[in-house]
Amino acid sequence: MNLLHNGLVAQLPPADQGLLLRRCEPVALKAGDILSAPGTTSGHVYFLLSGASVALVMRNGGGVGLAVGLAGWEGAVGLQFALGLGAGHFTLQVQSSGPAFRADGAALQRLSDRRLSMLRTFAGYLWGISQEVAELAASAQVQDIQARLARWILLSQARTHQAELQLTHIHLADMLGVRRAGITQAAKNLKDMGLVDYRRGRIQILDLAGLTAMAHVPQGAPVGPDGDKE
Repeated sequence: MNLLHNGLVAQLPPADQGLLLRRCEPVALKAGDILSAPGTTSGHVYFLLSGASVALVMRNGGGVGLAVGLAGWEGAVGLQFALGLGAGHFTLQVQSSGPAFRADGAALQRLSDRRLSMLRTFAGYLWGISQEVAELAASAQVQDIQARLARWILLSQARTHQAELQLTHIHLADMLGVRRAGITQAAKNLKDMGLVDYRRGRIQILDLAGLTAMAHVPQGAPVGPDGDKE
């Protein structure tokens, strides 16, 4: 495991990377793990090397969550703790298992307070995430299930760099806030069009350009998750 394989850490100056490494420990994240929940004032920052973590807005008394973001090797989750902001309204849950490095949020806050370059890098990443969430909230009002599913598959692949994704219909329905039957039909349509192949909770992209067009995402543009109740 190499912390420098994380895209966010790779943007830091070498001196910052060394200071950060001394405050991190390697961990193995498993699908379903809760990394942070609303109401907590302290927590950890996770720099992912593979796998992915989803940001959820919990509904129905906390039993069902709606996905509003997905982070992978390109970034980190829990950075709000490094800024002294608390957990916020999101529940952070591991979608795909993988290795990561973990740092105590309070320790990272003390470090970033002294390292302006680190603070700017973290703040810039969080700003990008906020723009993505805003875009997704707007697009969810006009996109159908098929387009939203295509977009989530694209995002999951981009965040994990995995050729084959482990995503069940139940999980996808929960993430997009729709009925499982809707996901099943949308997945069948994408498969019939030759865009993806799926079986037993595993999805493989067969036609990246076609799936991108289905998701209404311009080629080369970043993709983000969409979610809203039908």
